[in-house]
Amino acid sequence: MNGLLGQFFVLTESSELGFGLFSAAHFVWLILSAACIVAVSICYKRAAAASRRRMRRSVASLILGIELVKTAFLICMDEYDIGRLPLHLCGLAVYLEFIHSLRDRPADGFFSQFLFAFCMPGAVFALIFPDWVGYPLLSFMTFAGFLLHMLVVLYVVMQLCGGDIVPSFRRLPVCALIMLLICVPVFFFDRLTYTNYMFLNYPSPGSPLEWFSFLGRPGYLLGYIPLALLTWAVLYLPFALRRRFGSIDLE
Repeated sequence: MNGLLGQFFVLTESSELGFGLFSAAHFVWLILSAACIVAVSICYKRAAAASRRRMRRSVASLILGIELVKTAFLICMDEYDIGRLPLHLCGLAVYLEFIHSLRDRPADGFFSQFLFAFCMPGAVFALIFPDWVGYPLLSFMTFAGFLLHMLVVLYVVMQLCGGDIVPSFRRLPVCALIMLLICVPVFFFDRLTYTNYMFLNYPSPGSPLEWFSFLGRPGYLLGYIPLALLTWAVLYLPFALRRRFGSIDLE
């Protein structure tokens, strides 16, 4: 029991204690996350408008709650420092989704489009290539990492399934410009503080950004371009096809 409790409070990453990228434990987390997203999204699609509003606010509040509990936990353990700020894309998504959920109806504009084009795929990549694999499987940081990112994805996916968020390829350029405006100050913050928010200082280990490491620093950042284009093709193409052959009206 002491061993399990000890693992739960581990806040230092190591290859000896970590669960490992693409390990059996990692795949179990991915399967459970996918199952939860599918199940809740089906419920959301079948729910009435009032129930949908409660579900959006509940999920967004749970995401914010996990983030605040994690912050309080790290502060209590004297482990909260400049590298723990919510400046990763998923950290920003926590607050963006909470603000988004406060509206009585989903915001049919750039807010929703930004969540779809950047926050959701960012959280998906984080689940597939987690940067917390050095923590023990049964640690607080592992549970918080998977749950938080799974819920960030869920918040958007359930509204996609319910038709409350309709992807608009026409609005993508403005969303990309907004993302660029966010990245520029974060890039300089990373350089000044030797942090790696949004992985703008060096690639996340094991992630596709490492494929572009041969370009050096900051040259590897060019790898974001083909990765983003490929991701958006996967995200928008189904809706474009359904617009052409089905019922979804893609603006």
